[in-house]
Amino acid sequence: MSKRDTIDKWSLFYWCLQFFLVKPIHDFFYREIHVHDAQKIPKHEPVILAPNHQNALMDALAFVAGLNKYQTVFLARADVFKQKLVIKILTFIKILPVYRARDGRSSLQKNDEIFDITRSILRNKVNPICLYPEGNHGDKRRVRPLVKGIFRIAFMAQQDYKSDPGVKIVPVGIDYGHYQKFRQTQFIIIGDPIEVSDYWAEYEKNPSVAMNLLRDKLSEEIKKLAIHIETVEYYDLYEGLRSIYGRTMCKKSGLRYGNLYDRYRADKKMIEKLDKCLEEEPDKIKTLDITFKKYMNSREKLNLRDWVPRKRSYSILINLLGILLSVFALPLVVLGLFNNWPHFFLPPIIQKGIRDTQFHSTAKWGAGFVLLIVYYLILFVLAMLFIPTWWLTLLYVITLPSTGIFALSYRKFIIKSWARIRYSFGIIRKRSDTVTLKNSYDKLIELTNQIIESN
Repeated sequence: MSKRDTIDKWSLFYWCLQFFLVKPIHDFFYREIHVHDAQKIPKHEPVILAPNHQNALMDALAFVAGLNKYQTVFLARADVFKQKLVIKILTFIKILPVYRARDGRSSLQKNDEIFDITRSILRNKVNPICLYPEGNHGDKRRVRPLVKGIFRIAFMAQQDYKSDPGVKIVPVGIDYGHYQKFRQTQFIIIGDPIEVSDYWAEYEKNPSVAMNLLRDKLSEEIKKLAIHIETVEYYDLYEGLRSIYGRTMCKKSGLRYGNLYDRYRADKKMIEKLDKCLEEEPDKIKTLDITFKKYMNSREKLNLRDWVPRKRSYSILINLLGILLSVFALPLVVLGLFNNWPHFFLPPIIQKGIRDTQFHSTAKWGAGFVLLIVYYLILFVLAMLFIPTWWLTLLYVITLPSTGIFALSYRKFIIKSWARIRYSFGIIRKRSDTVTLKNSYDKLIELTNQIIESN
């Protein structure tokens, strides 16, 4: 019996790796992770998880670290399964290959073995299978057309149950505060399970029709969960307004901007209203887009962020005082940089050689994973050699990640303080570029308010 045949078997080594290494590093990589409605995943049932796919390996790590009570088995494209060592590693971390036409027609026959294994996994009802129904990842917050592989597997497994309830496809939405940046947010929302048995009668009559019906249903459910921006022409506008208008939208909806689920709900509501306006009064969206582009042009020239022009101005004196007082924190910042410099400087260098930007966060995570283990181990050995007492050594090692986060927060504080000073100085001096930015921002908020309130 091969390792693949028992891939869903509970593994103590995998569990240790999952809880004591992957999850801590994942929690360090993201500032906040929120999983909503995880209880909707049926227990001791044949379950196929079907998430949207936008951020390469980070989408898989969302399940390994976020839904960590399972040892989920993943299916991934077969072109990465080439070398024997890679195959062993991927099999250990519970990833199976799926072959596509581009891998060669002869390779498609290998899917029969993989589908038999997945059917066996679903029959065992121990761990769910995760397939990405879009087939590959995209770089837009949009659910793309679904491919047929997931439905073939679902109906094959449903043959054990026929028209009785059995295999369930669980739609999942995943979203990120930013795809590539470190210390952002990750949000996962679980949808209501879809019973494959509901489509069995049609499958017996016409498999193609049944697959299309199930495909349409799953696509509809994932779109309800994911941040889905349908429009191509105004995609940048919609995406930009999530940052610019998100706080206002939360306030208008009685939601908390600081809560990831509330922010997600506000985004969905805003997109729905913009879509309605686009359908009924497209000229309003066109006008809004013109204002948005003018605002973005001003913002990029000044190299500022969307939060800056929310206020008319900021106290230059208070911000300068904050920067001066922050000098006292420099020793801790230096310690944080020393403790974590490889994690800050090496991953960005590594990602430069990767063309697909959606793999940048994966590269950062992977590089950070290796560097953290190696560099922290070196620091631990040095601490054992040079720190006189064991409890000081333990305290130093425990605080390694937190000092790094402090150094990042310090950098962010300085950048934001300087941004407030530059912006306020421009407003006080009535510089045309800064005044244009503020006026464009206010006009953008005003026009968006009108659309939101009238739809």
